[in-house]
This record gives sequence, structure tokens and C-alpha cells, in this order.
Amino acid sequence: MKTKNNLLDKYYKGETSVEEEEQLKTEILSGETISAEKDIFGYYRESGFVPNGLEESVFEGFQAHLQKKKNRRLWAYKLTSVAASILIIMGIFIGNKIARNQQLENNFSLMEQALQQVSESIQPEEEREMLVLWVDDEVEIIIN
Repeated sequence: MKTKNNLLDKYYKGETSVEEEEQLKTEILSGETISAEKDIFGYYRESGFVPNGLEESVFEGFQAHLQKKKNRRLWAYKLTSVAASILIIMGIFIGNKIARNQQLENNFSLMEQALQQVSESIQPEEEREMLVLWVDDEVEIIIN
């Protein structure tokens, strides 16, 4: 009994070794008397076991969480890649369209200048206030 009380004092002070704690638990649980220590050690003995498959389920939960994060990250990378590709294609398309419009404007300007020069060269001297843009067998385009 004295060793049991000494072990309890050491246990409450946190000075017992693992072997001494096991010895104290077996002595208290095998005794006939009802005490708070017996209730506590009995509770810990019954609930102190890790259920079967707990480690696997926790590990699977972590793996599933990590996989979700990885899937979200991959989805975000794919989405940004598609968006960047669309922007590049749109930029090329719009750039080509602007260049084509610029070329058409330049061609129109050249044609206008050519028509101006032709009309000045074929216009009679006495009618300088009239501007002839186009002369054909059936059509004449004249600007006053």
C-alpha cells in the first residue's frame, strides 16, 4: 500500500517512468476498492485504444484534400492558358484587320491622287473651275 501511495504521489508530480505507471495502473485496476484513480485508469484503458483503420482514414482524408487543391490549381492553370490563347488569337486577328483597313485606306488615297492627276491632265485649259474625275465613252464624272 505504501508503494502504491508513493507511486501515486510520483505520478501526480509527473516523476514516474513508463514502467512505474504501468505497475501503478495494474495495482489500482486489480484492487477491490473503488477510487477516483480506478475510474480514471479504467476509462483511459477502455478509450485509450486507437480504432482500427483510423490512420488510413485520416491519411485518405489528407490525400483527398491535397488532390482537391491540386485539381483546383490545375484547373486554374488550364483556364488561364485558354484565356491567354484566346487573347493572343484575338490580338492577331484584330491586328491583321487593322493592317488590312490601313492598306485599303492607303490604296484608296493613291487611287484618289491618281484620278486627280488624270483629271487635271485631260481637263481643258479654259474650264479650270471644273474638275473631271473620270471620262469614259458613256460616263463623265465632273466636279464643279
